[in-house]
Amino acid sequence: MINFDVFQTVGPRDFSIIKHTLKNNKKNINNYEKLYLFNEKKNFNYKDIENVDKSFFPFTLEYVAEKIENKERAGWVYAQLVKLYYPYLQTEKENVLVVDSDVFFTKKTSFFNKENKPIFTTSEEFHEPYFSHMLRLHPDLKRSNKKSGISHHMLFNKKILSSMIDMIESFHQNSFFDVYLDNIDKKERSPSADYEIYFHYVMKNFKNKYHVRTMEWKNTSKLSYL
Repeated sequence: MINFDVFQTVGPRDFSIIKHTLKNNKKNINNYEKLYLFNEKKNFNYKDIENVDKSFFPFTLEYVAEKIENKERAGWVYAQLVKLYYPYLQTEKENVLVVDSDVFFTKKTSFFNKENKPIFTTSEEFHEPYFSHMLRLHPDLKRSNKKSGISHHMLFNKKILSSMIDMIESFHQNSFFDVYLDNIDKKERSPSADYEIYFHYVMKNFKNKYHVRTMEWKNTSKLSYL
């Protein structure tokens, strides 16, 4: 059985629900070891969680806002980079499950199959600007599966993620986060997708190391916490 850590970014809009998210997901995420929370301005005082400080990351929200044209989306882009960089920089686990702060797993859920392969949960989403952005990061980052990797959570493997970041940095001779920001379409409101990049990179280069599943899920504005 492979243990992994859970990392959740918490945006200001989710301060009111994160305690419910934690209660639910602690019960329903199988076999995780530690749970980490991150907000750049706030620490959380919940049992059995650890806070990640903003100094952990080599960029800041202010830096992201300076680099991109659409300042209103700076927090959204910043969160994407945070979700990519935490599994990449941390040294505790080979695998980290990144979960958006408004995601509720409503039943017991495993993230490794019987062969101990990490699991991707897929969707039918398709947004062309995500793939245009990927291609600007590296010419090999093309859509490699009919499915989408966007399901508001993702199990990252540190070695595979590092290989992707190293590939991009070597190609551009620049830091991954600067390449990510420099290649955002200034006219597009939703110009990039962290989960989509990693999913299609894995499907092209490490397909046999992951298991892909379809799981029933949906976006909803209301959910009972009972």
